[in-house]
Amino acid sequence: MLRLILLFFLFFLFFTLLNLYLFTRKRPRNLRQSDAAKPEEMVLDPQCQSYLPKSEAMLRGDQYFCSEQCARLYLAGRSSN
Repeated sequence: MLRLILLFFLFFLFFTLLNLYLFTRKRPRNLRQSDAAKPEEMVLDPQCQSYLPKSEAMLRGDQYFCSEQCARLYLAGRSSN
């Protein structure tokens, strides 16, 4: 009878440690997926007043633009004033 209790305890210990190991391996993967799902920051083009993702915008000086043409028009209008 003592062997049966010891065997049950060993199985219980084995599955508990296995679940703990598998749970800790899955957790970082879920964090990486949640990082990928984060919304991207949007920036405003001051020339055409459109919002676009920061990764797609062009940075000229301290302003973000959707295209080279918008940047040129805005900076030309700014320098003439």
